[in-house]
Amino acid sequence: MSLLIIKAKPNPIGKDRIGRIFTPASQLAAEWVDFQNIGTKDADLTGVSMYHLAYLQNGSTEWELVMEFSGTLQPKKIVRVHSGDPISLDQMNLEDRNGADYHLFTRKNYIWNNKKIDKPTLWHQRRKEYLDKTEYSAPVVEGKILERVNDKLV
Repeated sequence: MSLLIIKAKPNPIGKDRIGRIFTPASQLAAEWVDFQNIGTKDADLTGVSMYHLAYLQNGSTEWELVMEFSGTLQPKKIVRVHSGDPISLDQMNLEDRNGADYHLFTRKNYIWNNKKIDKPTLWHQRRKEYLDKTEYSAPVVEGKILERVNDKLV
């Protein structure tokens, strides 16, 4: 299987919250990671999951599930995994809706680290193997779209 994490926008422009608890849906959707089928055959996504490096209060880290996938991804097609609940494409900024063939939503608030490194990872549960693993440095500039260069997002 030839899946590759190709882009990420882990720190969208603007405040993470307005007031004490409210986070606009379009703000959450502006945080995302893309992966692509870079192969020449359809990729079965059954058993494929995305993880990231979560920092615990005690200072240690653990791999935290971002999302599980199913279905088939055709060659060259791109999946964008947005934070938050599903919203329509017309509610998103152009840069958050353009450049991907499929848009999925984690149904979780902010996921990706801004002030510490993070390691977006694709894992195949049945095979017990990494399909792709990358990382980016921190801090991440607000609104910057990171692109894959070798094994890093920069």
